[in-house]
Amino acid sequence: MSDDAFTTLSDQLRGPAPDGLRELSDDELADLSAAVADARHRQAAALAEAGDRALSHIPRLLRGPIKRIVG
Repeated sequence: MSDDAFTTLSDQLRGPAPDGLRELSDDELADLSAAVADARHRQAAALAEAGDRALSHIPRLLRGPIKRIVG
């Protein structure tokens, strides 16, 4: 296991990775890192979709100002 693969995983986790993961091979760490990145992308898409659905219940004239307020 290389420190680069462990550091990449820690970056994906946005914090220190558990030391027990140091026993994984570079390929396994890369797969885990990719899975975490994919999960983050899916979560971001789901949150964006939920926000759009929530805004669909608000009258059109108020959607723009509410989007700016909420961010």
